[in-house]
Amino acid sequence: MLFRVLSVFFALTYLSACSTTSITDAWQEPEFKKSSMKDVLVVGMASNPTNRLLFETGFIAALTEHGIKATASYTAIGDAYPTQEAVEKYLASHPHDYIIVTSLGAVDVETDYVPESVRSYYTGPYYPYWGSYWGAGNTVTMTREAYTDTQTNVTLTTSIFDFEDQQKKLVWAGRSKTFEVTSISYTAGELASNMVRKIKN
Repeated sequence: MLFRVLSVFFALTYLSACSTTSITDAWQEPEFKKSSMKDVLVVGMASNPTNRLLFETGFIAALTEHGIKATASYTAIGDAYPTQEAVEKYLASHPHDYIIVTSLGAVDVETDYVPESVRSYYTGPYYPYWGSYWGAGNTVTMTREAYTDTQTNVTLTTSIFDFEDQQKKLVWAGRSKTFEVTSISYTAGELASNMVRKIKN
């Protein structure tokens, strides 16, 4: 029985580790190709500086892996929120042919009520001794109080604009599947990599 339980546990752990954060839908301008991106500015539209840093760093790594030169907005315009005015002011003296804008959206808050639970546990020795099989043994009762579990789910929306000759034309847009907002620290890079791979050459 123990072997069976452990087998299920390790199987679930393996599947969880192998799961990926996928892209649910994407649109691409027919004439646009990934290979046309030579110099890109990545802008993370996040009020939280840490989330902005994570997403921009993730996209920089993914683009660099495909041989595309990329600049993070936090290194270009600083830690302040990347407003349209700030981005366009930077672009006036530092032109880029494409701009990638990524933002968190479609926030969905789930609240679950977990009721109180009472459980009793056997507190006998780890290894049995002679006579322990016939003894009554000792137990301890533990109570877990009721609590409310709140989970905030979001989607990541990414858009690519053609800024060559100041066209500001949308050429690609994609959206990720919903993920838990507290998992951003380890999903940002995966999301960025999947987004970049989704762009057709």
